[in-house]
Amino acid sequence: MRHNINLGFLTRTSWLCILAAVALFTTGCWMGSPGETSRQVHQRHVDVWKTNMLEIQDDVDAVLLFDKPSKLSDKAIR
Repeated sequence: MRHNINLGFLTRTSWLCILAAVALFTTGCWMGSPGETSRQVHQRHVDVWKTNMLEIQDDVDAVLLFDKPSKLSDKAIR
């Protein structure tokens, strides 16, 4: 009996698992620190997500020139 293993599927699946683990670890959602209550852990997670979303929004605004440049800049929005 011959087994056909789709290595492409296994590779994509393993990369997806690694990416999910890295995303959870870097956002502080992996686990709480010792001595933290569950409320403190939840609040820290909420704060991290809010900060990340604000930074992403600032980056998108800067790329699309929605943010107003300073008066020292040579670009102007009219």
